[in-house]
Amino acid sequence: MLVAMSYKMSNFPDVPHKPTLLYLSINDGSDTRINKEIATLSKAFLIDFVGIAAGEPHPFIAPHVHRMEVVKGRRRSPWVLARLFGRVARLLSANRYDSIHVINENLYLVLWPLLLGQRVVLDIFDSIFLKTSLPGWLSRLGARFCYALPVKIIVTDEERAALMPAYSRPRLVILPNYPFRYLGPAITRDPTVVRILYAGSLEFSRGTSFLNALLAVSVDVRVVMAGWIREGDEQTQALALHPQVEWLGVLPQQKIIEQATRCDFILCHYEPRSVNNIYASPNKIYDAIQAGAAVIINPEVRISRFVREHGLGVVLDAFAPTDMAVVARSLRKFKSSFRSDSALRERYLWEAIEPRLLVAHDLSAG
Repeated sequence: MLVAMSYKMSNFPDVPHKPTLLYLSINDGSDTRINKEIATLSKAFLIDFVGIAAGEPHPFIAPHVHRMEVVKGRRRSPWVLARLFGRVARLLSANRYDSIHVINENLYLVLWPLLLGQRVVLDIFDSIFLKTSLPGWLSRLGARFCYALPVKIIVTDEERAALMPAYSRPRLVILPNYPFRYLGPAITRDPTVVRILYAGSLEFSRGTSFLNALLAVSVDVRVVMAGWIREGDEQTQALALHPQVEWLGVLPQQKIIEQATRCDFILCHYEPRSVNNIYASPNKIYDAIQAGAAVIINPEVRISRFVREHGLGVVLDAFAPTDMAVVARSLRKFKSSFRSDSALRERYLWEAIEPRLLVAHDLSAG
C-alpha cells in the first residue's frame, strides 16, 4: 500500500522574511550528497523537502528542514511517482518558493509541468543521458528539453562538465563530492586482517561480485557493509549475511567516515557499461582521504588516474580481475606501506566549495 507522510519540523518556526526553497528528490534524504546540500542550503533558506522512501524514512536531514513530505513505495512505480507529483503540486499551490532544487533529469521530466514559471536549479548526480543507450537524436532532444528551463545546472566535476552540451555550459556549477571535515574519533585498525568498507548503493555490479570473489580466496578479509540494497538483489542480500561481513544498515556520511577509520580500504567498483559509470565521481575517495584509509578502484573509471597519481589506493587490473589471489596479496602489501596525506585532507573539503551551492540559488552564506 502506498503511504504518504508529512512532517512539520517544530524546531523551524515560520520566519516570513527568510527565503524558501523546495528540494525535490526520489531519495528519502539519506543520500550523503543530499545531506550536505541540505545542511548548506538551510543556512539561507527554509526548506521543504519532498522525496520517496521504500521503507521507513531515515530522518538524517530533519534538523535542517522546515517540512518533509515523504511518499512510501518503490521509486520506479508510476503510482508512487504520481503520488509524488500530487504532493509537489499541493505544495506549489499553497506556497511561492524563491527557488526549487531538483535532483536528476528523470525527476525533472516527471515534474516539468509543475516547474514552468519557477526558478529551478537542476542538480545532476547521475545523468540519465549517460546511463541509457538512447538513440543519439533522442538523447540530444531530451537534453535540450531538460536544460532549457533551469537557471543553473549543477554537476559533480570538471570531466562531467565537459560532457554537457555546449549551450548549457554558461549555466553550469561544478560542485564536487567532497565531505565535511571529519572531527570524530579514529578507531584503531586491526593489523591481522584486511578490512574493506562497502558503502552507498550496494549492487551486484558495484561491489558485490568483486567481494564475493575476494572472500572466496581470502580468509583474512573482512567487509563492513552500509547503505542501500535494492529489492530483489539476492546476491547482495546474501553477502550481508556472510560470516566475514558486518552489516550496519544505512548511516549518515560522518558515521560512514567513522567506520572508514577502522577499515583499510573503501571499495569503489563501477562496471564500465555506461559513460555514467566510467565518469563516476564517488564521494568515497574523499571520504577515504578524511578517514586516512585507502581505496580499491577499477581502472576503467577515469578518477582512478587521480587515485594512482596520489597513491591513494590499489588500482585493479580490470573491473573483473583475472586472479583474485593476486588482488588479495596486493591489498595486504599496500596496507603495510600506506600512509595517508594530511595535506589532501585539508584540500578536499565541502566547507571550501559549499558557497557555490548558495550562489547557484542566488544567495551567499552570509
